[in-house]
Amino acid sequence: MKDRYIILQIVDKATGKDITETGEAGNAQLYLFSPEGEYAGQFLASSEQIKNHTPILLPTGKLDKYHVTAWANMGTSQHFLLPSENSQIEEQAVFLIKGENEYQQNPDNLFFGSTNLSAIEESSPEKITLVRKNARMHITVRGLDTNTPEDDYYLTIQIPNNGYNFSGKPSDGVTTFRETGKFEDNGDFSTRETFNLIHTDEENTASISGVTVCLYEKSSGRSTERLLVATTQDRYGQPLSLPSGQTVNLLIDLREGTNITVYTRITPWDEIYQWTIW
Repeated sequence: MKDRYIILQIVDKATGKDITETGEAGNAQLYLFSPEGEYAGQFLASSEQIKNHTPILLPTGKLDKYHVTAWANMGTSQHFLLPSENSQIEEQAVFLIKGENEYQQNPDNLFFGSTNLSAIEESSPEKITLVRKNARMHITVRGLDTNTPEDDYYLTIQIPNNGYNFSGKPSDGVTTFRETGKFEDNGDFSTRETFNLIHTDEENTASISGVTVCLYEKSSGRSTERLLVATTQDRYGQPLSLPSGQTVNLLIDLREGTNITVYTRITPWDEIYQWTIW
């Protein structure tokens, strides 16, 4: 039986740029599933193999129409399930980790790709394109009292998913993250950096409408923290969503008192939108 090979390509989804040779994706773990979705094996592609476009030998056997899923840059900021003989492709593979105060830890900058092997053995290696899997977010609040210590404010982001299955689909499960911030020179309060989240499932209406951003104020004089803002949609009434491989920039404008306005801008992964002052 003729040997079969694959090549991994790493692409920035937002820009379409090939970033394979940067090594940003690190090593990749590949999982093999039968046409019926049953686990059939796994193998590793090293960072050097990926960067150098080295063909990777697949396990021997009849692999027509088998599914191959690939996860890269798998650090320690999430748990990965070790599949067993009876595992299925729809089972959850990626689990978020509980951090302090029962909030979840932000996941790594994961990359994911998949393919169905052709029914006919190809003369050249088949290609799997991996893109950034998670969404990224940056939040700015305008109109807070700058005389209040910045450490007294914090944000929570509740999302409807707590990981991914082996096929890359977000797994159901409400999850909450906590983010601190700082006051900028212009008086805006912003998260200290961008942060990663499980992306929303655009095919699932409940997932798209399941993102909630809250702003809280702490005070030593109160037994409970005060909820200042809770929003699930932007100023046009559209639910907040988290597209994979891109950064969601959120501006919460409090300057009109009870009339809160929420603006959103979607930018490439490493780009933070600079909100103008008006």
